[in-house]
Amino acid sequence: MPKENIRKVLGVTAAVFARMGQLSPEEAREMSGLDQQAFDEAMHKAQMAENELKAAKKEPSFYDIVSKAADEYLNAVKK
Repeated sequence: MPKENIRKVLGVTAAVFARMGQLSPEEAREMSGLDQQAFDEAMHKAQMAENELKAAKKEPSFYDIVSKAADEYLNAVKK
């Protein structure tokens, strides 16, 4: 379902903002429109992407993290 994957991409983006301290996790979840379980998944994906990127280079950018964390959802939207 492309609409749900798009919502998850937005959730990952909001989660990265929350991880960077620009939004509280509660604000990010509200903005994403995801339920708590789906938002927790988005936060986990954001954290894992950040950790993987930090292992590969010094300090990943916001876009690097969002792109890596949302890759699965973006690929599903393209189909």
